[in-house]
Amino acid sequence: MSGLPFHIGRIRIALNSKLQGVNGFTGHGDVAFLFWRSGAKKIDIGLSGVAGQTADVFIDDALYRAMPLDNGAARFTVNTSHGDSVPDLAPGTKVEIRQNGETILGGTLGVKTPIGLFQLPRKLVAYLRSRAS
Repeated sequence: MSGLPFHIGRIRIALNSKLQGVNGFTGHGDVAFLFWRSGAKKIDIGLSGVAGQTADVFIDDALYRAMPLDNGAARFTVNTSHGDSVPDLAPGTKVEIRQNGETILGGTLGVKTPIGLFQLPRKLVAYLRSRAS
């Protein structure tokens, strides 16, 4: 994340993506990466409709970790606040779920800002409206 202007107050910046089935696979999932001004980072990945015992998470074509599946579903969270290792991610990062070397789900991280982050203060809006009249 170095070089990216993602430090806005204490507000977290989130990158996320839906994980959609590829190559005929019908499972789905989601991935979110959160980054705080404090430097804390968190990744949350959820899967469903995935057959088998485990699935491998790849980030930009590099194996990140294996996820055990329970009845076709899995969810895990890693957080630097809990001592976990979380890589630096950026918009455009590819996340893939693979089994036996074959990609079954994939997505690309995009920016998602907290609601209201770029809303103008009410007094400023009122002032601008009064000047436009």
